[in-house]
Amino acid sequence: MAALALKLTDAGLAAVQGASGADPVLLSHLGLTVTPFDYAPTLTALPGEFKRIEVASGVAASPNVTHLTAYDTSADNWSITGFGLFMDDGVLFAVYTSPDIFMTKAELAFGLMAFDIAFDSDLAANIEYGNAVFAYPPASETMRGVARLARQARVDAALDGEDDADTIVTPKTLRARLSAVLSTVNASLNALSTALDNGLETLRQRRIVGAGLIVGGGDLYADRTLTVSEADPADITSGTSGSKVITPRRLGPITMLLEQNGFIRFFGFQMAWGRFTAQGNASTPVAFAQAFPNACFAVTGGGSSEGLDAKDNWPSIDTSTITRNGFSVQAASDDPVDCSYISVGC
Repeated sequence: MAALALKLTDAGLAAVQGASGADPVLLSHLGLTVTPFDYAPTLTALPGEFKRIEVASGVAASPNVTHLTAYDTSADNWSITGFGLFMDDGVLFAVYTSPDIFMTKAELAFGLMAFDIAFDSDLAANIEYGNAVFAYPPASETMRGVARLARQARVDAALDGEDDADTIVTPKTLRARLSAVLSTVNASLNALSTALDNGLETLRQRRIVGAGLIVGGGDLYADRTLTVSEADPADITSGTSGSKVITPRRLGPITMLLEQNGFIRFFGFQMAWGRFTAQGNASTPVAFAQAFPNACFAVTGGGSSEGLDAKDNWPSIDTSTITRNGFSVQAASDDPVDCSYISVGC
């Protein structure tokens, strides 16, 4: 703990003032209390004392300052609000008291108390301890001191997740633990590698092969390609290939106008249709809804009107007028005639 300001009792002050280098005051024990009390120089006993431990070591830090250390290595649990220093003859030398608990010890821990006592004059040389030259502070990250080496079991337990900040790991115990860990890890990695190799070998031996219109394939020891052949225009028109597919690229583009006067065009072929009225005793021109890109091969059609003499005088298509844009119809009836047609071309 940090240095605390102790107050001397009358007996303690008298003892240290009357001591000399040849007959020093010997501080031997530390008493503990959890009972708050008011300091009085006439105190001869520590109020509420429940435990007394030996002073482990001490040293004069300067002519007017003495430093001491005490340990409790028992399995006791305790908390304290004060303590008292006792001389070897049992006389109460000095006390410290606080209204609150300032130190607690758990069963698995050891208690360490280290503090300085300052005097108004150079009296530190008149105080002696059980071991006046050997200080026994615990080692830490910032202090040189005495530490306990961890046994292998504690090293193993700590690396398995248990907290242990009171012992030091040696290269020997650390190597033994790490060797065991690495052995387990290597065994797991080897088992995983074997399982992966077996799985990959099984996978490589699987085969992917084409069926139907798909050809190619093989096992998975190498890259494999599956292909589907595309029919060309000659294959489509001949209709002899049974192992190729017709794609939109070969049929298309497909364009159409699905109306009363409309058309449809695919694979270079076009069909056009429509309705029109043929004028009586006249030649009536008819335009296709969509002109043929190249030529119209033929047009067929006809028409009649109920009650008219068109039944005996059918309008006729003038074949010589057929072009890629349209055709003409000649009607011999006296009245107009409703007609329809279908045409093909490319």
